[in-house]
Amino acid sequence: MSDRQKTLASSFQLCGVGIHSGQETTITCQPALENMGIVFIKGNLQIPARLESLADTRRGTSLRGILVVEHLLAAFYALGVDNAIVQVAGEEIPVLDGSAQPFVEAILGAKLLEQSAPKQYLTVATPIKIEEKDASLEARPYHGFMADFMINFPPVGKQRLVFTLQKGDFASEIAPARTFGYIEEIESLKQQGLGRGASFDNALVLNQSGYLNLPRFKDELVRHKILDLIGDLALLGRPLKAKIIARKSGHKMNAELTRRILKNG
Repeated sequence: MSDRQKTLASSFQLCGVGIHSGQETTITCQPALENMGIVFIKGNLQIPARLESLADTRRGTSLRGILVVEHLLAAFYALGVDNAIVQVAGEEIPVLDGSAQPFVEAILGAKLLEQSAPKQYLTVATPIKIEEKDASLEARPYHGFMADFMINFPPVGKQRLVFTLQKGDFASEIAPARTFGYIEEIESLKQQGLGRGASFDNALVLNQSGYLNLPRFKDELVRHKILDLIGDLALLGRPLKAKIIARKSGHKMNAELTRRILKNG
């Protein structure tokens, strides 16, 4: 893997419904100068993909003015895109099929351009651990990026996966894993203004008996949790070298770990 920063070699555009708003939204992703990072532009607003822009972690990671950024950010991060401009026409990033795969395919189609500036890695000098009830999230020193994630959702049960970004194939092992939820929750979510665009076409749906549509992997839930984790950690604004050990954690805890890594870095 090159230690030089990268941007897109050309632009691409994607359109689709927003999973929470239910409205059509369009993004146009463009090359950016080195050291710029990932920057969202909505109207006259420039919103850097950094922790200070975080607005909400309910059912996704939302920045001030743009909802559900984590799948796109995970694709940028995993493919080594350091700098890009994302023009957003709408309230959120389109959910597409509920995974990061369409973003990965679009980025690879646009190709990457290596820039002259070196990547600026963040490292973890000593372990950082967060615990809340039966959930925990820990970052340990490591020479690359590894995620060891365990979940336990009824009725599916425990799923655990260890994924190494440098060795594993994000495009085939993690990117296709879709967002998921219980069908019993949908009406409550809609009353909160969430999930209005969710469907069997863009989510893996469960009820208390099991899956209601066909999983892409036998452990698709934990693979998607790793996808979300990578996307959330992209708000560090720099690539991270660490081993992440996650047990039943989610967006809120990911954001807190991001905050503590930046504080200690």
